Amino acid sequence: MLFIAVLAFAASCSKQSNSTMGSSAPDRAGGTGVGGSLARFTIAQNHLYVVDDMKLHTYSLANPSAPQLTHTQILGEDIETIYSYKDKLFIGSMNAMYIYSISDASHPSKLGTASHVRTCDPVVADDTVAYVTVRSGNSCGGSLNAMYVYDVKQVLSPKERNVINIETPWGLGMAGNTLFVCTGSNGLQIYDISNRYQPKLIGQKYDDTYYDVIPYGNMLICMVQGGTLLYELKPDGQIIKLAKISS
Repeated sequence: MLFIAVLAFAASCSKQSNSTMGSSAPDRAGGTGVGGSLARFTIAQNHLYVVDDMKLHTYSLANPSAPQLTHTQILGEDIETIYSYKDKLFIGSMNAMYIYSISDASHPSKLGTASHVRTCDPVVADDTVAYVTVRSGNSCGGSLNAMYVYDVKQVLSPKERNVINIETPWGLGMAGNTLFVCTGSNGLQIYDISNRYQPKLIGQKYDDTYYDVIPYGNMLICMVQGGTLLYELKPDGQIIKLAKISS
């Protein structure tokens, strides 16, 4: 499974490497892979979900060697990322976050939308909260660098609960009560999210240029400039660097 996680992580970055640079928690809805918050595809409910600039494509993995397209639907314009959690998809565009139900896995249905300023949108979420980073100075446009915090308990009407200014935010990932936010050349920020809507910065690493992150069990897999960093997450909260894999 660790190999699958790293493979999915690398694939999630392929689109970004052709532009500016391309979580996600393990799929908790019957899938087989793990992707980053900047991913363009995700696996859940034995289906593969792929986004392009405007559409969501759904493939059945009943026969994994021959995925079958079951549904294609228009989402909107400038779609950037997709993140799965249980029976939901959280889809980031340049100017909104869309929430889709996959209770009918072959035909996702829209539940809600949270609109905000026009910029790039990695998303991670759980049952109560969604975190969205927006970044200026790239092909997405916009001038704000921040992390939006949404209350998604009422999934049909997500509510903005907080906005935290962050310099050059990229991808992000959740592990229990900890949130990791990549900030490019400004390093990796670590937040205590015991209070889901009031993240508290408790640490920062400046040892590399961070673009995306996947918490996976007791591992932290980080996409950094020139390769992948692996950390061990200790029960006492320590983060121990294990290795850097050059690309």
